[in-house]
Amino acid sequence: MSFIRSYLSDIPEKILSTFDCLSCLFDEFNFFCNSCDMPELPEVETVKVFLRKNVINEKTLSVKIVNKNLRFVINKDISKILSNSNITKIYRRGKYLLFLYDNEHTLLFHLGMTGFFRIERKYDFRKHDHLIFKFLKKKLVFNDVRKFGFVKIFKNKEIVNCSHLKNLGPEPLSSKFCYEYFKRNLNRKTNIKNLLMNQNFVAGLGNIYCSEILFRSNIKPTRPIRLIKDYEIYKIVNSVKEILLNSIKLGGTTIKNFVVSNEKIGYFKNELMVYGRNEMSCLKCKNKIVKITQSGRSTFFCTQCQK
Repeated sequence: MSFIRSYLSDIPEKILSTFDCLSCLFDEFNFFCNSCDMPELPEVETVKVFLRKNVINEKTLSVKIVNKNLRFVINKDISKILSNSNITKIYRRGKYLLFLYDNEHTLLFHLGMTGFFRIERKYDFRKHDHLIFKFLKKKLVFNDVRKFGFVKIFKNKEIVNCSHLKNLGPEPLSSKFCYEYFKRNLNRKTNIKNLLMNQNFVAGLGNIYCSEILFRSNIKPTRPIRLIKDYEIYKIVNSVKEILLNSIKLGGTTIKNFVVSNEKIGYFKNELMVYGRNEMSCLKCKNKIVKITQSGRSTFFCTQCQK
C-alpha cells in the first residue's frame, strides 16, 4: 500500500513535468514554423515601399472579405471598422506590416509563405483572393495561395503589446542591434545560426540571409555562440546591415514565391554566395559548398572559408 501511495503522490508532479516538456517542444515548434520559408525583412520592406507609394492617404470606402480563411479567420467586422477611414502610415516591424488608420485602428499583416498585394483599377477575380480594399479610384487585393498569412485588426494602443510584436528583438538595421547588444546575449545555449534566426533576438532575419551573413563573416553556422570572439561579433553585425541594405536596394529575392503587385522582383538572388549552391564551387576558395540540416532547416556553408 505504501508503494501505491508513493506512486500516486508522484503523479501530479509527473504530469506537470510532462506539460513543461511539451510546452518547450511547442515553443521550439512555433519558432521554426514561424520562420519556415517566409519572406524575410528585405522582401517585406520592398512590399512596404510599394504600399506606401500606392495607398497612403487613401480613404478605405469598404473592405470585402472574399475568403475569410487564412492562418487566423479574418474579423468579420473589418469593413465596418475601417470604412471611410484613411490609411495614414504603413510600417514594417520584423516580417510584419502595419497599416495605421486615422480612426485609432491598425491592421497587422503577415505575408506567410505566398501572400502578396496587387493594385487594380477594376477588380479581376483570381483564385486565392482573400481581401479587397476599395478606394476611390483603385483597389488593393490581398492574395495568399497557401493561407499561412494573416490579417488582424487592433486598436492603436493595443498593437505594440499584441502577442505577435511584444517579444520581437530589435530591428537589425537600427542602432539597437549593435556589438553591445550582441555581447549581452552570448550566454544562451545555442549555435550562431539559430540565434540569428530567433525573432526574439533580432527581428526579420530568415534562412536565406542567415546563411549569407555567416558566410560573409567567415563563421560556421553550427558554432556555439559562447565560442564567438569579440571581433567576430563586429563582423556579424556589420554583415547583417550590409547584406540587408544591399538586398533591399535590389528588391529582395524571388526564391520563396515573393511577389510585389503583379510582377516578381528580387535581383538579390543573383548575389547569393552560398544559399542554394550545394555541391557547387565556393565563389571565394573553389571548395564545395555543403548543405546540412539545422533544426529542420537547410543550411549552406563553405567548410574552408567558415570555421
